Amino acid sequence: MKTFEIYQDLPENPLTMRLTDQYAWEVEEAPSVVEGVDLLKNYRTTTLGPLDGRVGAHIVMESASYFVTTNTSYVPRLPEVDPKHIVVRRDMRFGPDDPVLWPRLYSKKFCHLSAIPKAPTDPEDLLALMWWNPDPDDFVCPASGKTLTRGLGRLRFAWFSKFSSCTHNLLDEYQQYLKSLPAGTQPPLLLVQLTQRLGLSLECLMIPSAYVRMVVSVTTVQREFLELTGLLAYMKKYHPRLDAIDDPTGNRASPDNCIGCFTDDPRIVQTLWRACLPCWLIRPLQAFADECILKMVVPFAAADFLEMNAAAGFTPVSATDRLDNRLSLLHHCTENTLWYCNPFQDAAGTSVAGSSRAPAREQQSTRAPPSGNKSTTSSVKISPYGRTQSKTQKEKGPGSNVNRDKFVAFDHPEMPTTISPWASALAAVDRQRPPSCGVDKPQLYVMPEPALLASPDNELRRRTLYHHYRLLRDALMFRLAFGDQPHALLTTQEWRDILQGKVTQQGKSGSRAHMRSASLEDLLRPAFDACGIDDLTGFPVSPDAVPPLDMNGAKEILWELAEINFRYEFLALDALASGLDRPDECRRCFATTRLIGIDLEESQRGLAALETDERLPYFLCIAGLMCDWRAPCERPKEIENARGRTTWSQDSIYDLEGAVARYYTQSFYELFGRAAVVPMRLEHAISS
Repeated sequence: MKTFEIYQDLPENPLTMRLTDQYAWEVEEAPSVVEGVDLLKNYRTTTLGPLDGRVGAHIVMESASYFVTTNTSYVPRLPEVDPKHIVVRRDMRFGPDDPVLWPRLYSKKFCHLSAIPKAPTDPEDLLALMWWNPDPDDFVCPASGKTLTRGLGRLRFAWFSKFSSCTHNLLDEYQQYLKSLPAGTQPPLLLVQLTQRLGLSLECLMIPSAYVRMVVSVTTVQREFLELTGLLAYMKKYHPRLDAIDDPTGNRASPDNCIGCFTDDPRIVQTLWRACLPCWLIRPLQAFADECILKMVVPFAAADFLEMNAAAGFTPVSATDRLDNRLSLLHHCTENTLWYCNPFQDAAGTSVAGSSRAPAREQQSTRAPPSGNKSTTSSVKISPYGRTQSKTQKEKGPGSNVNRDKFVAFDHPEMPTTISPWASALAAVDRQRPPSCGVDKPQLYVMPEPALLASPDNELRRRTLYHHYRLLRDALMFRLAFGDQPHALLTTQEWRDILQGKVTQQGKSGSRAHMRSASLEDLLRPAFDACGIDDLTGFPVSPDAVPPLDMNGAKEILWELAEINFRYEFLALDALASGLDRPDECRRCFATTRLIGIDLEESQRGLAALETDERLPYFLCIAGLMCDWRAPCERPKEIENARGRTTWSQDSIYDLEGAVARYYTQSFYELFGRAAVVPMRLEHAISS
């Protein structure tokens, strides 16, 4: 396999983050007399007012002289930015355009920006993480022989754990703030948006990506964390101060350690002074009169603290010189594209809920599955298992269990433990009549069905499928998370082809095998391109190079496949049955909200927890969503009765669990025409 240098597009020598360097903030005293004006002539030791200056500075803008007063001990310069563009810098940040890095002019629309924390100069401060720059040593790729995509990796786990801990603490603070609001009060929309974006950006750090994309994901988490911190602080602390609510922690003579803002409006200065936020008031030098300034200093330039050089390969974003527009555009530039889209949307057809569908997210565009996904509808019949089978779909690989009933848990030593209520519900699906969606719906999966790997009778063939999946896993995850095109669903045969290594063009030109293999290669091409793979020599792996099978490792692979399939199918079923676009609400039904990059520890948590009390909150969450479903099957009364119920016996929990599993599996059959992939559990100890 030939690859290019995986860091070929790495920006060279980005400037070290000097915002956290305490020595960089040492001020230099400046002359007090400027153009014949003595700026210290009103020096006095009495308490300073909002328009006075703890320090002051002289600046020149467009050949005119100005003086600056402030309640802080230093003066930054107004940042110089391109008025027509927003530029990505070599450290994958936006330099002085970004108000989390350098103060900007006051914006009424984004008044919280002045409350964003200033970079701490104490290296022990946990918040310093939000100005940290990753380097190639922080990018971890799987060991050689463990993956085909050597250029895909993740942020080192130790760093991810730090980001995860800080983020979850902040999200907990957000939840506590919501609880403190008076009944009927809605939080600011931007607060909700930043919270959702931060959670999504953190998830992206768990997904295999190219190095530069990993760095972008890190800086995005940092930026959104800092702005959310500032907005929460503004709502909880600074806004009440403006409303004259007494706050003993406020000291107007020494503002809080926030980034602050510039203004030429004395009224804004008085407001921020009352809130104990840093502010720099800019006035024409000839307007100097009664202001008291204690010390004149040399102002700091953003270029001495921030990376200013543009990143190669990133096109500047067109912008105007209007501040509010630039700040709004910056939000758009730094927002991670919502990588979840409903891969079943095209396959599912029109929602049964009709006109109640909420507007879909802009990023969730869809397209028809590639031609290799479309099964012919000739010779269609209803199988004894309620599956739609076509001539194409009945062409099975050698050694596979052709007559396997997918509504019955596959019994094999390599399979994870089935969760009894789900297995029972799947087996009890009523298939005496065709599903409501019709009998010609293709059987499509977002990831390989777990039993596909465990079902071949030949041990070498099974080991080959497992090994090929390990090699392709990062590419498949990349496909789900970062594909430029929406995720194409694949048939069982197509997944079998991939796991057998048939991902390069094979067969005669124009043949079915040739078209199918070409389609599969195109499916994985974004991941291969991201890490510079130009061919797949050495894949599929020769039989003598296939490693022996580890039983626990096999179970973990199959559990992950079951869990990813289940989570994507759950969100797709909810969208179709309810007609609502609510992936965030659906993700709360899982132990963690991730859809991919799922920790193995989750195999014993959430719906798979052994204790009924631990499972109950998740089943209650599912039941709440199911109350909006209009699936063409009867909803069990236990789901309706769960609303508002506060006391639960173990028997009543079992009844709810069984009812949720039955309604889910029957609804999935009715709307998608096949057996659902249900959650499973790992019984063995999970290694770290």
